[in-house]
Amino acid sequence: MKKELFALFVLILLILGTYGLKGQGGNSSTQSPVSKQRADFIEITGFVERPYNITYEELEALPSKSVTAELYCVDSPNLPRKSGTWIGVPLRVLLERAGVKEGAYKIAFYAEDGYTTDLYVEDVMNNKSIIVAYELNGKPIKPRLVVPGRWGYKWIKGLTKIRLVNYNFKGTWESAGYPDEAYIEGPTQRGAS
Repeated sequence: MKKELFALFVLILLILGTYGLKGQGGNSSTQSPVSKQRADFIEITGFVERPYNITYEELEALPSKSVTAELYCVDSPNLPRKSGTWIGVPLRVLLERAGVKEGAYKIAFYAEDGYTTDLYVEDVMNNKSIIVAYELNGKPIKPRLVVPGRWGYKWIKGLTKIRLVNYNFKGTWESAGYPDEAYIEGPTQRGAS
């Protein structure tokens, strides 16, 4: 009788343990609310007066700008991979909220997959068309940098961090020798705006 009670007790513990793990994200394919929340914001930091995190919902609540542009990849220069109307917040608005410190030279961008890219602070502050987009052709997307007239390696997707630096930061492809300015020249330029 004791062995049967012990076996029943062990069985109950196994069932409760398995159920508990699924609720904690162990064998379940869903994320817990805490881990999902961590992935749903962009960190703005570095050479700024007021570093902050902005959630996707807060981003969508800011005044938006619509930009019609085509995204061109270096490996397929004559074929736009994504084109249409992008809606998002001008990057310079996000930087103004943070307060750019004197001496900030470049902006380093980080994606959730480890990819990086960069832009010059001066270029961003003088261009309202560089946006952090959250919508493409009426459909929601993960935050993506839209940089009209530049090659796709500047259009970082899954954006998680914007960091202002006082040195010549170079992103993933820029470090490999791709042009840091990344301006599109020639026939492909006709579609970018």
